[in-house]
Amino acid sequence: MRATMQVVMLDEQRTIVLGQRPVPTPRPDQVLVEVDLCGICGSDLHAPDLPQVYRSGFVLGHEMSGRVVQTGAEVSGWSIGDRVALNPNGNVCGACEYCLTGRPNFCHQATMETALGLQADGGLEPSVAVSPKTLRRLPEGTGRLEAAWVEPTATALRALRRAGAIAGATMLVTGGGPIGQLACRLAAHGRAERVILIEPAKERRAFAAASGTDVTLTPDEASAQLASGDRSSLQADVVLECSGSASATALALDALRPGGVLVVVGAGNGSGLDPTTIILKEITVHGSFTYADEFDDAIELLADGEIEVADLTTDVIPLSAALSAFESLRAARTMKILIDPRA
Repeated sequence: MRATMQVVMLDEQRTIVLGQRPVPTPRPDQVLVEVDLCGICGSDLHAPDLPQVYRSGFVLGHEMSGRVVQTGAEVSGWSIGDRVALNPNGNVCGACEYCLTGRPNFCHQATMETALGLQADGGLEPSVAVSPKTLRRLPEGTGRLEAAWVEPTATALRALRRAGAIAGATMLVTGGGPIGQLACRLAAHGRAERVILIEPAKERRAFAAASGTDVTLTPDEASAQLASGDRSSLQADVVLECSGSASATALALDALRPGGVLVVVGAGNGSGLDPTTIILKEITVHGSFTYADEFDDAIELLADGEIEVADLTTDVIPLSAALSAFESLRAARTMKILIDPRA
């Protein structure tokens, strides 16, 4: 009888549960990775309500790092002991128009059929069998926490690049969770002249100063200021909407200067995109979906210490406590909880 292991999964009733799964045996074309740490993403919290991307019956977790412990007979270029970050959308087909034109984030196979933690088993388990195409080698000396932050950093970096040139610009970020905090830090790194953060939870606003923000407000404070006619201190050239909230998107449109750019990063119910405002201000709206080269670039930023993330890590806990972590994150009482599946 095969040994089993504890996992966090989306069961057939679309409920997030602790379950048991057999320890995976890699196919000849796969690599077995011992998971070191795996973050819980905001989208994981809403997995039951996102049937378009999260399939029932799979282990959750797409923000993961680990170590190669076994390679299939057909795999080359990887050795036991290699430290890796896993690109959950890395199993690209290599043949579709998007792969061939440098836009792998639109490869259907990679993002909608085999994405780790969404349509294939992810990192909220001690070991995971993956395609070697998902592996990214970590530079020597990369910190343990930093390795687990590669995926969210790549997501934020992609959103920032979708905004275009930000040097000298005023950037507003709505939503001060992990992606929003990273966006603020990357904006400061990219020499934005001014960074504004709007976040309702005081526990998350507490991180704003360390993230390089110049102004931090609650949504009510921002709305009141805009309604008062004193718009100068809130008007932005670029907004990164990281909350998935329709009201935050509406506020973002209100704060944008004519000709401004809105990048929608957070997914949620309802859009808040008023077409009249978009037309009258000639606002450019971009979506931002996963990442392309940004995954590798995020590794370098984190390995070199150019972006700090250790202070954003609220806690590292065992997998057995993961369900309580989901509840804490839903209540926005914490910033980022990393799961150690082997603790």
